[in-house]
Amino acid sequence: MQIPPEELAVASLLHGVAEIGPQFNEEILKQTIKLYAPFATKDISTHQIGVDVAYGEHPRQVLDFYQSDEGAPILLFVHGGGFVAGGKKVNDCFYSNVGHYFARHGVAVALMNYRLAPEFTWPSAANDIKQCLDWLQSRRTKNEKMIIVGQSAGAAHVATYLTDPLFCKHSAANVDGAIMMSGFYDTQKPMSPGAKSYFGDDPSTLVQRSAILNLANLQIPVLLTLAQFDPPAIALQTLSLASQITQAKQSTPPLNCLAGHNHVSTVLSIGSPQNDVGELLLKYVRQFSK
Repeated sequence: MQIPPEELAVASLLHGVAEIGPQFNEEILKQTIKLYAPFATKDISTHQIGVDVAYGEHPRQVLDFYQSDEGAPILLFVHGGGFVAGGKKVNDCFYSNVGHYFARHGVAVALMNYRLAPEFTWPSAANDIKQCLDWLQSRRTKNEKMIIVGQSAGAAHVATYLTDPLFCKHSAANVDGAIMMSGFYDTQKPMSPGAKSYFGDDPSTLVQRSAILNLANLQIPVLLTLAQFDPPAIALQTLSLASQITQAKQSTPPLNCLAGHNHVSTVLSIGSPQNDVGELLLKYVRQFSK
């Protein structure tokens, strides 16, 4: 019996990710991109796309906007990059795969850039999220639902925006749901050099800047994900966040361990034959359309 090509593709991707294992660095990012590039979707959205649209005055304050059907939910994607790098476009395939996939399925998408450390420190990226959402809100015509998703450092910035006293009232008024994928939430734990350059290293301010200590301010539903092959220190951040939300809210947030994925394959896989993450996120977003 011949195995369908799509199943062979998924098997190849799962094998490749498992071989890389539970580690992450710049070289692992390159390896994972190379693994997924041949399977990146060529079925692009037929909706209009606005590229490098300014939502602020700084050159990094730009977004790509993938329109969808009138009244569609709006998804804001906040990229990772270790607080000091990254962007809405890694190459011609990624992260446009996120925009094309959701736009094809009736969800408008904004892929944003934000200002980076070490030049811009806490809470500049959360401020950029706020400013980007204000830009999106000004273009809502039918009170479309707004969902925000952050991955890695992007998830850390989303967590700040959702929980810090500087932003939590704004998020409660402007965001309907949030997805945080393999983020960094507890500045009391060991930090990477990139995280230190963004959050600083003053113990007195790190308490204030730790999203996990501000969860009483969280006012919207969240979906949490981690990857099977996240480095343990990264996975433990999400597990700790889920535990602390459960204690603070007396209700456990949806928590998904994404089998067969590493730290970045979760987003790179969206729209590919291995589309389990895309389907999970789309299901979460669609609940706000009801």
